[in-house]
Amino acid sequence: MSYLIRVGYIYLVSFGDVEDRLLLADAVNVKEIFEIEARVSVVRADLSFAYNPERGQYHAGSVLNYLSRIEFPDMVRLVALVSFDLYEEGLNFVFGEAQYGGKYAVVSTYRLKHPNERVYFERVFKETNHELGHTFGLKHCTDPHCVMSFSNSIADVDRKSRDFCPSCRRKLDYVLSYYR
Repeated sequence: MSYLIRVGYIYLVSFGDVEDRLLLADAVNVKEIFEIEARVSVVRADLSFAYNPERGQYHAGSVLNYLSRIEFPDMVRLVALVSFDLYEEGLNFVFGEAQYGGKYAVVSTYRLKHPNERVYFERVFKETNHELGHTFGLKHCTDPHCVMSFSNSIADVDRKSRDFCPSCRRKLDYVLSYYR
């Protein structure tokens, strides 16, 4: 007798003024790159508790802490896209943050915007894949074209691919084999 094991889903949610089209396109990106079904869902929340008025930014760690209380049926991971600027202590800003080896990640679209929608969406895809990579246990990569390379500026984001270098891909595929 054989059993069918259903993997689960990577959920994408948004806060702020993130367009539905971007969220849906990012779900397609996630499915292509991670080969796990992605679902878009709605979460209603007031994240004002994470806002730092002195900085005019939201604390990424506080948002992640809030996200860690959200659970969906068959959830493998959850990524929140937010339209506001994020920071972490000691840094001017962050494009996103994730629980290393955990289930939750947040990506800010605030500094990724571009007049060309294709460029804008591609930047969001890269940062989503990067933060999801951290949730699956990947660290920063020294290959500047690997999606796991650290982005200190928008030029760094534009330089890298939305996919993983061969070394990071092997590590990711090993971890993902438990979900397939």
